[in-house]
Amino acid sequence: MLQKTKLTQLEIETAVGALPIQDTLALRTWLHPNKKLFTFLDDEGMEDDRFTYLDLWQRAQSVAAYLSTRTAPGDRVLLFYPQGLDFIAAFFGCLLSNRIAVPLSLPNRRRVDKCVSIIVNCGAKVAMLPQKTYDKMEGSFDDTEASDLDWIISDDIPAARLIAIDSVYRSSASLDDVAFLQYTSGSTSTPKGVMVTHRNIALNLQMMRDSWILDAQTDMVFWQPHHHDMGLIMGQLLPILLGNHTVIMSPNTAVRQPAIWLNAVSHYQAKLTGGPNFIYDLASTRYSEERLKGVDLSCWEIAPNGADVVRQPTLERFYSIYKKYGFRMETFMPCYGLAEATLFVTGGPTRQMPQHMEVDKKVLENQRKVVHTENPEVARMLVGCGEPNWDVRVTIADPDSCKECEAGEVGEIWINARTVAAGYWNNPEATQKTFHGMLSNGSDKRYLRTGDIGFIGDDSQLYICGRLKDLIICEGRNLHPEDIEYTILNATEKLKTQSCAVFSYDKDDHKQAIVAIIETDRDLMRSLVEQAKELRSTIGQSITDEHGIGLSQIVFIPPATLKKTTSGKVQRSLMKSLYLNGELEILQA
Repeated sequence: MLQKTKLTQLEIETAVGALPIQDTLALRTWLHPNKKLFTFLDDEGMEDDRFTYLDLWQRAQSVAAYLSTRTAPGDRVLLFYPQGLDFIAAFFGCLLSNRIAVPLSLPNRRRVDKCVSIIVNCGAKVAMLPQKTYDKMEGSFDDTEASDLDWIISDDIPAARLIAIDSVYRSSASLDDVAFLQYTSGSTSTPKGVMVTHRNIALNLQMMRDSWILDAQTDMVFWQPHHHDMGLIMGQLLPILLGNHTVIMSPNTAVRQPAIWLNAVSHYQAKLTGGPNFIYDLASTRYSEERLKGVDLSCWEIAPNGADVVRQPTLERFYSIYKKYGFRMETFMPCYGLAEATLFVTGGPTRQMPQHMEVDKKVLENQRKVVHTENPEVARMLVGCGEPNWDVRVTIADPDSCKECEAGEVGEIWINARTVAAGYWNNPEATQKTFHGMLSNGSDKRYLRTGDIGFIGDDSQLYICGRLKDLIICEGRNLHPEDIEYTILNATEKLKTQSCAVFSYDKDDHKQAIVAIIETDRDLMRSLVEQAKELRSTIGQSITDEHGIGLSQIVFIPPATLKKTTSGKVQRSLMKSLYLNGELEILQA
């Protein structure tokens, strides 16, 4: 029997993804103002700060009121914040005042030029940040094109009058207005600002909620940075749509001590938490039985694994270690997404065993076709990254001819969905190239060209093979650098996770060179003179055995010098540029 519910009109609009996220925050504050929303943990995993729904609403209203005196609607506001709850209040203050938020990572000496490029591109005149961050950054932009920024110290913003919401709130924002700019990594070119609208946010959050069967009891733990799409959309906006409680910590905390992350999952009985493949690798390699005494992970229901290539051995290794703590293999949820689609594209079904298949790597490389095999000598293991939501169309297309690929063919992943962003800010050429892909069949449907290579399996799962721009074409074969890097890192125990970049380039004599850049740690750096020859021999033999190619050069660089994005992805294009321009600090070559 169908039973009518007593939902308000605002609740119904939230349920169907038709309400801006700031209005959803107002609704949640009206319904349960004193419910705990966010808890922030310090570097030792101890509670450092917390927000109820009313706390966030009041703080955001204070920021919005102040921004209205210093800026105009539509102005871009740079947000320079360390990981923490102050950023969330600043972000919502921008939304409530119809200013366009521009979340950025904190600049150091190497990131100032990138920040300046972003500031010039978005035309921001105002930056907001806490006093401690301003003290550290003071003078960073002197003698640059951003030297005339107007700095707003958020600590000085007067607090709003402490009253609860006692009536319906509706913002003046249109769903098609730009809510914030998500800047891409910009490894070798000017960073591009993805224009994410209020509609994009509302629909993407709705897709995650409905596809993964989430509700107000789906409490979460998140450590991804707030200036990254996964950290912001999934970690800080999704909780507000769900009405749940979410624990946040710094990325450095989780990477330095994964046990703190896992202890938080157990302590707060979180049902959803995860990250890129490398965090599961780190949790396996840095496993400490002593630090995990009393940990119970049986509460964990959904473990997203995305933003990087998902590896079946990683899933199996993590499960083999943590099953005694109650972790289940079906908790893993490999997924796929990107900022240009707001975040989520494919993932799930949840609470089921992750799908994988073994394909003939020679056929994959030579013919770009998928052929199943049980022969371990020619097999490449691929993990399914889930199914698209019913509101998303994923098409595999030939990147050159724009012809839709047949079943079993590998091509570029194209996406048509209402969650695809409006384009790149102030960059019509890149917008046309990336957001306006059209198939050669005459259809006028527009697609987002992701630049990722993959296929859709017989099981309806999306399988990712690599990045189009990083593809190494060797003797007519299509090799993915991720696979070569994986072989290198597994050739010896002396190398750490995420410490290798492989790329190719054409030499002056028109021959192709394949180079591996390997980052050392302090122990390896001290003994490199004695070990370099043996390491090169071991690595070279592994690459020849596994991939049938030879490396032209293996280069060792100092600790902490391998360039990565804020989400932990290796920036191969940037490493290639530094190498070819002679700008790498090299220990051994």
